[in-house]
Amino acid sequence: MNYKSLLVGIAIGIPMLIAGCGGGGNLKNISIAITTAPPASLQVNQTASIAATVTMDSSNSGVDWSCTPTGTCGTFAPTHTASGATTVYTAPATAGPVSIIAASTKNSSKTASASVTINNINLNNISIAITTAPPASLEVNQSASIAATVMMDSSNSGVDWSCTPTGTCGTFVPAHTASGGTTIYTAPRTAGPVMIIATSTANSSKTASASVTINAVATASDITGTYTFFANGTNTDQSPYSVVGSVVINGGAGTVASGEQDLFSVGPGPGFVPTLFLQDTITDGTITVGADGRGTLTLTPTSAPAETFSFTVVNNKHILITEFDSNVISATASGSMDLQTVPASVPTNGNAFAVLDALNSLVIGGVFTSNGTTITTSQADDDIASTVHTNFALTGSTFTAPTGGRGTITLVDPNLGPSVFAYYVVGPEVFRVIETDGVGFAAGSIYGQGTAAFSTASLSSKFVFDVSGVEPPGTGIGIYSAAGQFAGNGTSGFTSGVADINLGDGTPKLAVSLTTGTTYTMAADGYGGIALGATLNTDGLANFGVYMVDPTLNIADPNNASGGGGAAMVDLDNDLGIGIVVPQATSPTFTGNYAFNEEGHISTAQFTYYGFVGQVVSDGTSKVTGFADLNERQIALIPSATLAGTYAPDGTNAGRSTMQFTINGAATPNNLTLYQASSGLVLHVDVDSTSNGVGTIGFGVFEQQQ
Repeated sequence: MNYKSLLVGIAIGIPMLIAGCGGGGNLKNISIAITTAPPASLQVNQTASIAATVTMDSSNSGVDWSCTPTGTCGTFAPTHTASGATTVYTAPATAGPVSIIAASTKNSSKTASASVTINNINLNNISIAITTAPPASLEVNQSASIAATVMMDSSNSGVDWSCTPTGTCGTFVPAHTASGGTTIYTAPRTAGPVMIIATSTANSSKTASASVTINAVATASDITGTYTFFANGTNTDQSPYSVVGSVVINGGAGTVASGEQDLFSVGPGPGFVPTLFLQDTITDGTITVGADGRGTLTLTPTSAPAETFSFTVVNNKHILITEFDSNVISATASGSMDLQTVPASVPTNGNAFAVLDALNSLVIGGVFTSNGTTITTSQADDDIASTVHTNFALTGSTFTAPTGGRGTITLVDPNLGPSVFAYYVVGPEVFRVIETDGVGFAAGSIYGQGTAAFSTASLSSKFVFDVSGVEPPGTGIGIYSAAGQFAGNGTSGFTSGVADINLGDGTPKLAVSLTTGTTYTMAADGYGGIALGATLNTDGLANFGVYMVDPTLNIADPNNASGGGGAAMVDLDNDLGIGIVVPQATSPTFTGNYAFNEEGHISTAQFTYYGFVGQVVSDGTSKVTGFADLNERQIALIPSATLAGTYAPDGTNAGRSTMQFTINGAATPNNLTLYQASSGLVLHVDVDSTSNGVGTIGFGVFEQQQ
């Protein structure tokens, strides 16, 4: 080998090796150009996408972005990009010339620039449009999602929401949104036309509007026809009071044309002498209805003192009522008023019934078939002052046909003797009854069974129930309330069940399991019963009679075609009460407008009862708000008391919720447990602690207004 040639080759190769391993090439060869340029001018705060590409940078180090004059020229997001990648430039808030600079990260001496003139916003170019419009009409308190979009607003200042007439047009949450963002508009409690206004935040002279008609839940003219009503409670002497009747209402004129009623009010004197007003003609009256469905009904009977009822409309065929007056036999008494559909109806075929006489500690319930004149077959139960008789026949019981929707029943209980009742027709399967013989003082209802055949499978689905009544003398404060839910296994026991019970003995029993040892029976005629397990039947709550009704009949709202089925219920042990069992829907909602009532014993050192009826709106999540007329007997009549409640679902027992319910801003709220049957019906029981006659025991319903 020629060593000189080898040395020469090495000498030549070394510079080439050095040049080939320089880590980025010749920096002087790098170049950069803005390949996605900004517009020649932008408005203050406006944005633009820009990009720059670096060439001859084998390390691909990318681009760094900046601008002048420093600090007042705008911003970049991000400030560093890969070669060819986009950054978003945001113009500054002040007008003037700006130079945008793209620098090679590898060689910062290699730059490219673009000039942009920043202009003030031309407010006159801004426009706004409502892009998600509200419906043309909404019911009071109802909500709708709405949105508006602002055009040519480079500041993206968004939308401010308002409405007219100011103060009575509703609310927005939130009251300010981004362009295109959604707000929730909630209608006011008053009916009438409303104008919803979307305003550009950047230029308040730019607006868009939408008209909405706010409709009342009900109007007086909706309440027209013959209505059957009942109310049960206590009078000023803390003794039983019941009234059942029918009235002909001309809602358009705001008047009651005629009617009749039967009423008893039992005094505390020797022998508890009753005041009876039987088949008492109602000569006239008045009716008013507010936009939220709350109203007032006055009645002028021929013999009894004038009566005033506060009410809340559920629908034009069903209304919750509470007596709201101070006449000489005034009472706290709650019930309902339902459109009378077939006044000539007689309880025929199969029927279930339950009545309570609180004064005499008596309940009777069961099932019977009738030919319209006599009871032909029957299975009944009673509890007479804690002495229980079961499965006996009502042999010899008879009916008279109704005149003007009123008839009579002679009910022959072999353990008690005959009792005479007046019945008032709601329809062919619902009758309100009141005892008229002056010996007993019972009231309740009869429900048709249709053509259904029953069995233990009839209780195999989910149900909600409530029951209330009286306790033996010397127990608690003399009354009790309970509510709960259960599911039968189709043969004889419960697969699930829970209840809340307030016996007035100091501490309510909350979320009590009903499954252990509980059994039930059900015969083909709908006659059945529930026996709580030995570990559950404390404080006298042990056995219940359960009497099935027509699966298409809505017990709570008789003219409602949905929500049918269930049973009448009586308590057959030391405590005596009546109630209802209704099917429980899967995943119901609790949103919108609801009529609400409650009847019970008030939290006071006095032995005082209360009743109230009102209207609330539920947000579907955790809150209700509204107003009610509150009758605190012997204390005060309080019209339009404010209601505010917060509620929370029970995470363990679906369908059960707890609520804290404040009346008129009281420092101490009432504690309620809710059991939801459906989106249209929620049963509740007051579970405040009670001791030595001080506390609150109550029960009632929420019914969705339609």
